[in-house]
Amino acid sequence: MRSLIVAKKEFSDIVTSKRFIALLAAMVIFFLMSVLQTLSTTSGGRMSMTPVISFFGGSVAFIGGIFGIALGFDLITKEKETGTLRTLLTRPVFRDEVIIGKGIAAFLAICVAVGITSLFMLGALTLYYTPSSEELSKLAKMMLVTIAYLYTFFSIAFLISAIVKSSSTALTIAIGVFIVLALLLPLFSNYIAQVIVGSPPESPIGIEIGRNIGNITDDPRIRSYMEEMRNYREKVQSITSTLSIFSPVSSYSTILNSLTASGYFRTLDITKNLLSFIIIPVVLFALAYVRFTREEL
Repeated sequence: MRSLIVAKKEFSDIVTSKRFIALLAAMVIFFLMSVLQTLSTTSGGRMSMTPVISFFGGSVAFIGGIFGIALGFDLITKEKETGTLRTLLTRPVFRDEVIIGKGIAAFLAICVAVGITSLFMLGALTLYYTPSSEELSKLAKMMLVTIAYLYTFFSIAFLISAIVKSSSTALTIAIGVFIVLALLLPLFSNYIAQVIVGSPPESPIGIEIGRNIGNITDDPRIRSYMEEMRNYREKVQSITSTLSIFSPVSSYSTILNSLTASGYFRTLDITKNLLSFIIIPVVLFALAYVRFTREEL
């Protein structure tokens, strides 16, 4: 399969590039910071992987998006600008094999970056204690989710690279999308949900009810209001959670919280968040595939 030949060449170019090495170094540094942060808060107690995962996950939520964008924003535009794409297509290789090969190479490069970081994590943690099987399971799950998270942002940048013709334009658009998905959407999702649902129900509480506050819950108007308010909050929460799946950062944070936290987050349904890391990259890659295979060069 010639797409694997393309993937091999692209993978070699990615992992030997200064950009990849710098981003990998940044991930390892953030990991070391998470270990030091955990050590500073442990103060004689038992070392645990949970705070390390929490701190590291919070760091990756930011730098991971940049990592994925950096891998994908010029993967196609660079070929267009340098003219190597036309030269490549004059050889016995088809467009679909080129784009599939590039996608495979980026996925493998992300796996290598996450794998190296996880090895550093295990190596450093074993200097202080022996992780339990449950903690190792949490680490493995976090790494799988991290790979999906990085590839999601790669897919966003990859699609942009397939649409525009300039690497600088692709980078600018990709960063703009990152800001919207990572910062603005989580920040304003609750407000957007309230705008969609509308104004909350008006409280029927008046002066006459205030005089007899002890029987306030017996008033049918109050019971009706409480039921309407409960339905209103459920609608707002439903829309907010739906909007959050379009933000890879929100989905990533929610999944990590379900792995490391207790109480509410432990029982939180993360099915939508997990599915978003499958559906979004597939849809974006499919759009990039269609655009690239039909584009006039």
